[in-house]
Amino acid sequence: MVNAITPFQLQNTQNTQNVTNQLNQSQKTDSSNQTSFSELLKNSIDSLNESQVQSDHITNDLAAGKDVNLDEVMITAQKANISLTAATEFRNKAVEAYQEIMRMQM
Repeated sequence: MVNAITPFQLQNTQNTQNVTNQLNQSQKTDSSNQTSFSELLKNSIDSLNESQVQSDHITNDLAAGKDVNLDEVMITAQKANISLTAATEFRNKAVEAYQEIMRMQM
């Protein structure tokens, strides 16, 4: 007795093949677009530094009496503060993870 293939089963098979092909293509492009952890860390620190410098610059402009919107100064300062806080928390978690790894017995 021959089992018939329903259109639904055929469609599922084709969808599975399409998804598999898409995953293979995305894995190929992901491997070429990957950046190293050190590059990612350096870019993050550069971004943090840029936000701090921008905040300092706009705050100095306000203190010098230049025509600067106070709302913009406060928003920029708050963004820089949040970025610094997040970076500090990231560092703390990385140090904790390193210390935990060093405590492990082999």
